[in-house]
This record gives sequence, C-alpha cells and structure tokens, in this order.
Amino acid sequence: MTVPKDQEDRRPSILLISVDALKPEFVLEQERLGIRLPNITRYFVENGLVAREGSKSVFPTFTYPCHQSMITGTTPAVHGIVNNGIFDPVGEHNGAWHWFVSDKVKNLWEAAKEGGYCSASVAFPTSVGAKGDYIAPEFWWDGSEIDSRFIDAVARPQGLIAQMEKEIGVYAGGLDLSDEGDAQRGKAALWMLKNKLAPHIGEKPFFMSAYFASFDESAHQNGVYSRQAAASLEKIDRMLGELIREAEDITGGNLVVCVVSDHGTLDNTHNISPNILLRKAGLIETDEEGNVAGWRAFSQRAGGTAEIRLADPQDTRAAELLKNIVERLVDDPESGVLEVVDNQGARNRGGFPDAAYVLVAKKGYEFRDDVEGEYCRTRLTQKAQHGYSEEFPEMRASFMLTGKGIAPGNLENVRLIDVAPTLAAIMEVELPDAEGRNVLG
Repeated sequence: MTVPKDQEDRRPSILLISVDALKPEFVLEQERLGIRLPNITRYFVENGLVAREGSKSVFPTFTYPCHQSMITGTTPAVHGIVNNGIFDPVGEHNGAWHWFVSDKVKNLWEAAKEGGYCSASVAFPTSVGAKGDYIAPEFWWDGSEIDSRFIDAVARPQGLIAQMEKEIGVYAGGLDLSDEGDAQRGKAALWMLKNKLAPHIGEKPFFMSAYFASFDESAHQNGVYSRQAAASLEKIDRMLGELIREAEDITGGNLVVCVVSDHGTLDNTHNISPNILLRKAGLIETDEEGNVAGWRAFSQRAGGTAEIRLADPQDTRAAELLKNIVERLVDDPESGVLEVVDNQGARNRGGFPDAAYVLVAKKGYEFRDDVEGEYCRTRLTQKAQHGYSEEFPEMRASFMLTGKGIAPGNLENVRLIDVAPTLAAIMEVELPDAEGRNVLG
C-alpha cells in the first residue's frame, strides 16, 4: 500500500501484543528449553530492547488484574479489578468475570484516541466498554453462537464482530483458549489492521492491542515446560511475525511494537482450600447439595493467592474466628501458606483493598474455592498456575520493544505498571493516573 511521504516524520503507530504467561526464560533460553521463536528472536532479542530479568508483575499475578494494570499503568487496588472473577460466594452473578474496563482511571485506548490516534483492540482482557475507535472485546456467555451476538452488541462500533466474522469465521470470545482459538484471535487482529486501521493511516497513526492465550492454557493443562505448551508458543510466534509484518507494511516502518506478558507461571504440586476450614468453623453455610447458602467469611482464589473477605467487617465474632484460622495456617509448615497479609498490607502491595486477609501460597500450592472435602490434596485441578507472590522470580513477566527509535539493549527494574506510561510517552499522549514510569527516559 502507499504510505504518505511525511509518514516517517509523524508519531509512530503502536502495536501492543500480550502473550499470556510468557516467561523471560522462554525468550532468552530457547535452546535450553528446546523451542524456536524466530520472530521474537529477530525483532526483539537481536534488534530490540528487552527486560532480560523480566518485569515485576502486580498483586495478584492473575490475568485480569494484570491486563488492566498493563493498559492503565495502575495497580489493582487503584483500578479496582482485583481478580479474574467477581467476588461472588453464593453465585449471584453466575460466574461473571471482570470483563469490563475500569471506570476509575484512564487507559491507553482512551488516551490514544483523545491524543489523535486511531485506537483499537482485539481480544484484550478487561476491554468491554473501552472508549476506543474499534474495540473487539473479550467476553463470553456459554461458548455458543450466542457469544458472538453478545460480543457484537458490546463491541465498538456495534456491528464490528458481525462484519469481521463474515470474513474470518467465529471470533474467539474468551472460552476457547486453545491453539485454534488463538488462530482466530490472530486472524481477527490481522483483519483489524487491514480493514479498520490501514484506511486511516494517511490521517493518523494507530494504537492497537492484541492478545494470545494458548500458551498459558497449554501450561495450565500440561505443565509449564511441556511439549504442548512449547508448541503453542511456537504457533504464537508465527502469528506475531504476521502481525508485525502487516503493521510494518501499513505504516511504512513508522511503528513501535511492544510484546509483553502479564505474569509468569510455575508447576503445581498441591491444591489447598481455605473455605473448608471456614465452613467447619461455622463461617460458611451450605445447602443439601453442598452449595454456599450463606457466609460470614469467604475465601476466593486467585491462583497462588486467596482473598478472604468478611460479609460484615463489624462482625467481631467472625473476625475473631477468621483471625485464629489464618494464624494457624501460617504457623503450620504443612498448610502450604507462605504468608498472611492483612488489609493494610494488601493495600500497600497494590491489591485486594476489601480483603480482611490475603493468603499467599508456597510455591506449588494452588488455592481452590471448594467448601467440602479435604483442605489439602495432591490431585491437581491444573498442572501449572500463576497468581503466586509477585516477588517470586517465576512470576516475572516479559517486556520487549522494537521499532522506530528503539535502540537494542537491556532494560532493568521494569514493572508491569510501566507498560502504559512508556507507550503513552512514545505516543505523546496523557495518562494522568499512571503509577508506573516511562522506562525509556
């Protein structure tokens, strides 16, 4: 396509791609791990700026809080998305997740649009309601064709998904985390570049976010270092190359590409369920089918952390019973609990502002929400998990930049909340709520 002659003098377009759970070692130690990522190697390892020690994730290191932190530059306690799922002990919300963009802080989609960019997103978690030009959000209902109709209704503009699906097939809304689902996310991102962003490139640059989920899901099901997870990552690398080359062609090279992840991951050894202890203490009531019928305290999992809330913070008896339980857990070397964080401690770490306590697990001990059965079991629900302490090196995320004005090198002391302010600085747009910094200067 023809790119305006003054393109190289204009602000660069930005392509932000999140590869869920991509650990820095998979980028930098490919030979040891038996994988080949030629596009990541070419664009970033050899010709880009890489945080070789990774970036520090947020508290908790869980997908939805992380992605909203990534796109706003703020911690979960500030933007308000503190877990994947909405806190819902008795199932009033039917398993709803925090699909929606935060209304408490400004995000990159909104800032880019206000700053003169054509702003777009494809399948990015926590993007429902984002104020961009072209938003194909991540959302789901039941995995059927109903999903497409719901997503089309909340897309921006309405009708975007129906138009897209005429050319690429079914849009992967969020329940399909397989390689095939990612293939559809890749097609959707390419379609967005070609059909919605390229036509505007003569007038304005673009900012587009995209997302790939299959590496994380393959690790959950098969283990971090499984052949299946490696194969999923190699497929993502091929799609990354396709997206970058298309974006380069559209912009004439006036482009910056940022590839990031939300967190790392590690293999599990045990499942632990604090709610079983809370039920035995009379803090949770169940019906005849074992479902939660009432609660005075409830623990909701976030992988390797668990948030415990009191239904009534003024319920002194419940608070006393809960305090005794968590103290016993942290004192018991067999409990799998590494530390207990109180409300102020959680706020200081940037997460769970409504928690009475947050339990942080030892490596390999994943929290579950079960209210019946054994507190600790070795029969795993998932073989690998994240959500563990943001201080664990295994939880460090990836951060890479390449493109116009980016000199190859290493970045140090990078945090997940630095992604948004760094990209905002490149675009010369305002992100007033960001707690992170521009790592480029």
